[in-house]
Amino acid sequence: MWKFILLTVIVSTVGQRVINTAQGKLRGIPMDGYVSYSGIPYATINSSAGRFQKGGVAPTWRGVRESQQRHCTLSSRPEECLHLDVHVPAKTNSPWPVLVWVKGGSGQYHPGKLVGNDIIVVIVSHRIGPIGFLGMNNEKIPGNAGVKDVILALQWVRDNIVAFKGNPNKVVVAGQSFGAAMVEALMLSPISHNLYHGVILQSGSIMSPWAFNYDIIERATALGKLISSSDNISSILINSDIGELVSKCDKLDAPYFPFGISVDKSSKNEGRLLGDAPFELLKRKDRSVPMMIGHNSEEAYVFVSMLRQANVRKKLAKDLSFLLPEELKFMNEWELKQVFKQIEDMYFKDNTSLAAMLIYHRDAYFVNHIHRSVSLHASASDHSVYYYQFSYTGNAGVKPEPGIVKMGAAHSDELAYLFSNEVLDGEDVAVQQRMVQLWSNFVKYLNPTPQPSDLPHWETVNPSNPRLLDISTEVVMMEYPYRKAQKMWDEIYEKFYYSRNRITAK
Repeated sequence: MWKFILLTVIVSTVGQRVINTAQGKLRGIPMDGYVSYSGIPYATINSSAGRFQKGGVAPTWRGVRESQQRHCTLSSRPEECLHLDVHVPAKTNSPWPVLVWVKGGSGQYHPGKLVGNDIIVVIVSHRIGPIGFLGMNNEKIPGNAGVKDVILALQWVRDNIVAFKGNPNKVVVAGQSFGAAMVEALMLSPISHNLYHGVILQSGSIMSPWAFNYDIIERATALGKLISSSDNISSILINSDIGELVSKCDKLDAPYFPFGISVDKSSKNEGRLLGDAPFELLKRKDRSVPMMIGHNSEEAYVFVSMLRQANVRKKLAKDLSFLLPEELKFMNEWELKQVFKQIEDMYFKDNTSLAAMLIYHRDAYFVNHIHRSVSLHASASDHSVYYYQFSYTGNAGVKPEPGIVKMGAAHSDELAYLFSNEVLDGEDVAVQQRMVQLWSNFVKYLNPTPQPSDLPHWETVNPSNPRLLDISTEVVMMEYPYRKAQKMWDEIYEKFYYSRNRITAK
C-alpha cells in the first residue's frame, strides 16, 4: 500500500513539474505516461502590418504559464497560430530524441503512442491559408510565412528543448500531405540549415503542383482585385480583414489550394526560403539528411464522394479532358490528344469504373510526384532514403464508402495509427505497434530497423532500382508496384511541365 502511495506521489510530482525556459516558467499537464506542455508561443507578430512577415522574438512572461489548448484556423489572427505543444515521457531517462511534427492544417494529433516509445513529440502550429502562403515577392508580403514559422519553431526547439530533457542534436522533423511539402521545402532551403537531423515525409511532396505555385504574384494580385479596385495590391491585402481574405480565396480561379509554397526573395528583414523551383533544387547535390518518405496505397479513396457528386463516369464516356491535372491543360491541341491517349490506355481502356478513376487520381495527384521526389533525393544525396507504402485496410482511419470497396490505405489513414487516441483491437493493434516502432526508431537512430531488430530489414533506396517497404499485416520489401504508370507520368511532366516552368533566380 505504501509503495503504491509513494509511486503515485512520484508520478504526480514528475507529471506536474514546473520547468524553466528562457521565456519563463511552464507547468505541464500529466497525461497517460507523459507530460504535455501546450500552447507555448514560439514567436510574435509585431503589428497588423506584419501579418505576412517573419515572426519576431518569442514572448516572455512572469510567474508560471499554464498549459493552454490553442487552435489555429484559416481565419485566426497570425499570433494565434505561432504556438507549439511539447509532449515529454514521464520517465526519468534522458536526454530524449525529438520528433517535430509540422501540422498540414488545423487537425488535432494525439502523440501518446509515439511518446510512449521514449521520444519527445513537438507539434507545431503555423500560419495557414492566405496569411501563411500568400506572396507578392516584396518586403511587405515576401511569401512562405508558414514555412518560415516552422523555421522559427525549429530554432525554438534547438534553444529550449534541453529544458524538457530533450536532445537538440537528435531532431527529426516530419509532416503529412501539405505538411510533408513544407518539410521538404525546409530541406531545399539554406535558411533552415543545421536545425534538424532527419525528415519524414508522408503522402506529400513539394513536387506536387497542389503544393507549389509558380504564379504566386498573379494569384495574390487576383485576390486583391476581388477586394478593391485600387492598384496598391499589397496595401489591400495587408489592411483587409482576414475573414474577407479567406472568403474571397474561394472565388479565385485557381486549382488546388489558393496559395502554396513559392520562390521568394531575400530582404533586409528575412532570408530567402527558395531560390528556384523544387524540381531544379532537387537535382542539385546540396544540403541533405537521412529521410523516410512514402505514400498510401489508395490515397484517392478520400475523393469517392466528390467523384460521385461530379458524375465523372458519365463525363468520362464523353470527354477525358476534364480529368487532366490543371497544370497540364495549357498544352496545345496535338499535345493534349497525345497525353489523353496515353492516360486512356493506361487507366481507362475498357474500364471506366470508379475503382479505375481512384487509381488514376492516386497516381496523378500523389504517387507519381512522391516517387519522383524519392528518385531525385536518392540520386543527389549521400544520406539514406527509406521508401514505404502503407497498404493496410483496417478499422481505423477513413471509413469505407457504400458501394466501393476500400482495398488499401486512404490518404491520412496512417495518422489513425500514429496519432490517434482511439482504442484499437485485433490486427489494428499489431499494425499500430509496428508503425510506431518504425517511426520512433527513425527518430532515435535515423534508421527505422536498426539491428538487432524483430522487424525485417528496411533497405535504403537504390536510385537505379527503387524498392519500398510495404507496411500492412506483414512488413515486406517489394519492387515499386507502379513502374509502368510512373514512366508515363515522368515523361509527361518532364516534357510538358518542368521544361516550360522555369524560374530565373534573382
